[in-house]
Amino acid sequence: MPHPDPHTAASSDTEWQRTFVACWMQLGPETKEAIVGLLPDDWSFAGKRVLDFGSGPGRTLKEFVPEAQTGEFWGIDIDAASVDQLRATLCPPMHAARCGYSPPLDFEPGSFDLVWAISVFTHLTDNSIPWLLELHRVLKPGGFLIANYMGRWISELVAGEPWDDTRIGMNVFRHTHPWSEGGPLVLISDWWLREHWGRAFEVVDIAPRIHNSSWALLRKRDVSLTADDVARPGDDRREYQAVRHNLARAQREIEGAEARLAAAQRDAAEQLAAVRRSYEDSQSWRLTRPLREITRRVRARRTAARDSSDDVT
Repeated sequence: MPHPDPHTAASSDTEWQRTFVACWMQLGPETKEAIVGLLPDDWSFAGKRVLDFGSGPGRTLKEFVPEAQTGEFWGIDIDAASVDQLRATLCPPMHAARCGYSPPLDFEPGSFDLVWAISVFTHLTDNSIPWLLELHRVLKPGGFLIANYMGRWISELVAGEPWDDTRIGMNVFRHTHPWSEGGPLVLISDWWLREHWGRAFEVVDIAPRIHNSSWALLRKRDVSLTADDVARPGDDRREYQAVRHNLARAQREIEGAEARLAAAQRDAAEQLAAVRRSYEDSQSWRLTRPLREITRRVRARRTAARDSSDDVT
């Protein structure tokens, strides 16, 4: 039985809106194809527990409704409205829960055979590694994580510069962008992922350029690590080049944000001055000028009298 997609409720009165809805709808089947294509040839969803981390309202999960007849599928998201939509349209057979900004999830260790996180680590910054380790925790021994990340095919769009993996490790762009406008964007190099994520997971495969990002198939290692363990720089000198580049970019973004704030304050001051000039030039302002002058003189006399009384006292 087909399930309604929440985005089809959006208006399609313009060609742009119709194109957007069509493209958004197409990503669900394409994402399923990419996930299934990365899994081992002998993989079966029957009897498996699967987690879509960052599921949204279920764009990808709705493609797995047939598999959910024999497997257990969960969708997790931070957005309450998306989780409500998922519950209303896909549960059952799916299951849904909401997560917070930071770990943990409300699952026991070793709860899932497979986790995927699509368009998640492309935006996570300070909580990226904690969430990576949380997904490691909830996976069963030898369980798989599929995660995509942005890099070489989107560098000029995101960073405004040609791709150069000697200066990109895990670099954050648009630090101050609000989530309503897409939030921060994160670029990751293959070498950095293998060095850092590879401490918690075996990197089984990296599929290039699916939806202009790289998709990694990772198998859980039997290790216990902290976020500091994963973040610790390796011996590759690109680690330090990437940090320097990240700091330089962050400084430019801060300077740009400060410039935009100063410009906005100037615009607000000019608008206020224009409103005041318009009001002061109005007929009512001119007609009440004598009354304002009388009021000013009365206040001045009262102040003088009060000061004189204080001096006598």
